[in-house]
Amino acid sequence: MKKIIFYILIIISIILLINIVNILSTDFDRLTKYGFGYLAGKIILFIVFVLISFFTKKAIYTKKTK
Repeated sequence: MKKIIFYILIIISIILLINIVNILSTDFDRLTKYGFGYLAGKIILFIVFVLISFFTKKAIYTKKTK
């Protein structure tokens, strides 16, 4: 189950990264203050999803010793 969540989080992170790069490359000149808020929200979501996927990966691939 953790592997499925990990892969879903990675896919969402990639989609968010593509969206952020698209906004920065094509629409940066036309951003209003609401557009900058939208961009900041996307960046925060990207960071959150990357951190959650990092901790999920760490939990999957560390060996538990008893």
